[in-house]
Amino acid sequence: MNDGIGATRAIHGLRYNTAEVPSVPRKLWRGFGILCVGALALSLAACGTGPTRGPTVSSRPTTAPAQISPVQTPPQTAALPPADLAPPTGIPPAAHEVRVGVLVPLSGEAASAGQALRDAALLAQFEVNNPSLILQFYDTKGTVDGARAAAQQAKDHGATLFVGPLFSQSVQAVSAIAQSAGIPVLSFSTDPSAVSPNVFVTGFLVEPQIERVVGFAAEQGMQRFAVLAPDTAYGRAAADAALVAVQHNGAVVTKTAFFDPAKNNFSPVVRDLTDYARRKAALERQKSLLAGQSDPASVEELKRLEKQDSYGDPDFDALILPANGTPLRQAISLLKFYDVDTAKVKILGTLLWQDENLGTEPALQGAWFPAASRVGYDRFVARYTETYGRAPSQLAALAYDMVALSAALAQTGDDAWSRLTANSGFVGVNGAFRLNPNGQIERSLAVREITRNGSREVSPAPTRFTQSY
Repeated sequence: MNDGIGATRAIHGLRYNTAEVPSVPRKLWRGFGILCVGALALSLAACGTGPTRGPTVSSRPTTAPAQISPVQTPPQTAALPPADLAPPTGIPPAAHEVRVGVLVPLSGEAASAGQALRDAALLAQFEVNNPSLILQFYDTKGTVDGARAAAQQAKDHGATLFVGPLFSQSVQAVSAIAQSAGIPVLSFSTDPSAVSPNVFVTGFLVEPQIERVVGFAAEQGMQRFAVLAPDTAYGRAAADAALVAVQHNGAVVTKTAFFDPAKNNFSPVVRDLTDYARRKAALERQKSLLAGQSDPASVEELKRLEKQDSYGDPDFDALILPANGTPLRQAISLLKFYDVDTAKVKILGTLLWQDENLGTEPALQGAWFPAASRVGYDRFVARYTETYGRAPSQLAALAYDMVALSAALAQTGDDAWSRLTANSGFVGVNGAFRLNPNGQIERSLAVREITRNGSREVSPAPTRFTQSY
């Protein structure tokens, strides 16, 4: 079966029930830097296995990750030829072919997310331009059974690597099939419980996000942290991560509180968290003490206290608030209502805060949150938008990185997938990352500060990893 057609590459074995491969122009910008293949080959010599718990990323890096960059492409535009929708034959692929099964939901409730993942994967294939890489797409339908069937088909069709699936339960369903055939899995999940031998979660995990922003706050002298989190799986994971990160940085968690994000009013939770009753009582006592004084200083102090709702500050100087949207704005409003001065208490968030409109909330101005590198991601957004006429989600960037990595590694030899856990890591559209032997992804994150006009970087993402596995 011929997989090369002129300046483009046909993609065999696409398994679509309700979708077709879009027409992808090859009007690609030159010099778009994701993963330099030449540097990749040099860095992979350090690849190896190690302990089950991977290291954290420090702001004092020492070992540079490899960069995977696409080779230069002709400036002319050419459309991707129609896909061969028939599955591959049972004949094993030629030695030079590397088949990668992309398992994404192309139908069902998550179809739009799956189609964005597919589009980003196709873009990465063209950018890295490895003619021997054969992408085979399989519809998981967004269900466990669909994922299991898709993985079995991909295995039967000769795939030696799975990219996807999206949901953690689907990852667990795929794992047994993949492990029985020795096929690595680069899933898009953010659930650490989905990892197993040779099965990786490549989404943005909440634990390293919390570690990064807490570590930065501790470096600035903050030692007392509180947590106000939604009573959800994500919120609970963030609270657990906060306890570990704070202790790791030699600080303490003074309070942890959870609220129901479905409720319109979780005022009692914030009232208790901020010790408002105690501080209100302290104000009344202080005013009573000053009321009988006639000296000018006492009179002025009493006038000042008459304008306050409480006396003293909460017992924390940083508050971790892993929420977004309406719950975040409600929480900030309640903090103001219960007299928390955000000029004294630093508000800390997670990647959920990547919203340039948050600066319209005055109490959030000056807050810090972790963020992926903007340089590569902004370029990816521009390329994707130019190609498809719509902007991608950050989820789509995961598919781009994993397919770009696959395409680059496929050129390094028969044992290409053993290099997935290269100790020095790689650089993708979201910055430096590496896949730990424990199945989790380690990402290099920046810290940004919310301003009136958006956000600004206050601590850059490290470009190197400081420790070996």
